[in-house]
Amino acid sequence: MQRRHILRLLVSLPVVLASAGWSSDAPAQVTRGFDTVARAIATGEERQRQPDLRVFEVQYKLPRIVWVDITDPKTGQQQREQIWYLAYRTANRVLANREDDTNTTPVNVLDPLPGPTQFIPEFTLTTYDQQGSEQYLEQYLDVILPEATAVINTIERRRPSDPVFLDSVNIVQSLPPAVPSDAEDVDWIYGVATWRNVDPETDFFTISMRGFSNGYELKAGPDGETVTWRNTLVQQVSRRGDRFDPDQIEFEYTEPPEWVYLPDLPPGESENL
Repeated sequence: MQRRHILRLLVSLPVVLASAGWSSDAPAQVTRGFDTVARAIATGEERQRQPDLRVFEVQYKLPRIVWVDITDPKTGQQQREQIWYLAYRTANRVLANREDDTNTTPVNVLDPLPGPTQFIPEFTLTTYDQQGSEQYLEQYLDVILPEATAVINTIERRRPSDPVFLDSVNIVQSLPPAVPSDAEDVDWIYGVATWRNVDPETDFFTISMRGFSNGYELKAGPDGETVTWRNTLVQQVSRRGDRFDPDQIEFEYTEPPEWVYLPDLPPGESENL
């Protein structure tokens, strides 16, 4: 029950959660397909609660589908699979302000919560039977597929000098220094999240991205225990079509991305159902 309550938050979060600074007005520069931008923003209340707060700017393309011959490590046999992926780039930015409409009281302890000192992204794809539904269908964790990553790089890289897209293991690195929000000379970190065995008839899903912020809140759980909620980037996506026409152009973002606080999973509980 607690698990389903947590997942419903992905599609029924209150309006008071601020948007991620997304705008349909594209900047006058070459985006290279990274047209959706979740800016590094934080409220004054968030900064007061956590002076060491960091938030990365995240830019990403529309999700795509690619067919890849995946080798079974046990048998050595190859099987052609439909892989869903999200290509992105990110940078540690100096925080910009956003409107503080939460009207809440800081609840964090004075000492920062122990957490990673490296950039470690995590991606979860959650499917729904209809947009805005409170009932999810399935969850899929980002998986490491070297063969898929190699194929994706042949698609996303236009020339040999272009940056290589790294999977969620090889991309792990020390936290880069924050650069000004208006800086154009940025050492972007390029990555790709990949999912396998996604239901080909999926029409609506969300992508949850963790590790791009160290923001957190401590709240009381349903049984009185303390639950850690972490700053997470959430993107809603729709896809029109079916298994016989897996056209990547059919993906579209139905809402702007949002930075929202979502609770940690109970110990020992799996993301996949």
